[in-house]
Amino acid sequence: MLHPNDESAPDKIKDGVKGNEWIVEMRLQFQELNHHIASALADKNFTRAIELDTARQDILKDLCLMDPALIDEGFFTFIEHCARENTSLISQIENDMEDLTTRSGKQMRMQVAYSR
Repeated sequence: MLHPNDESAPDKIKDGVKGNEWIVEMRLQFQELNHHIASALADKNFTRAIELDTARQDILKDLCLMDPALIDEGFFTFIEHCARENTSLISQIENDMEDLTTRSGKQMRMQVAYSR
C-alpha cells in the first residue's frame, strides 16, 4: 500500500510523475474500502463498517496533508461520489431501522393488548 508519507512518493513527484501512480493506487484502495463498507452495511455488520470507515478517514486525513497541486480534480470528484454513495447507504439503513422500530412497537402494543 502506498502511503503519502511513503519515502517513494516524493521520488515519483521529483521524476515528473506528480504522484499519479500514487493517486491511482489510492483510488483503487478507496474503491475497495467502499465496496467492503457497502458489504458490511448490507450484512448489518456495523462494527466492521465502522472499522473500515475509520481506515478510509485515515486516508482522507493523509490526503489533506498533501499539496493540493499533486492531486487531480478527478480524484476529488471520485471522493465526493463515494461520499454520496455511502450517505445513501447510511440513509437506507436508518430508514430500515426506523421501520423495524415501528414494527417492533406495534408488536409490543399488540402483545400488551392481547395479554389484557
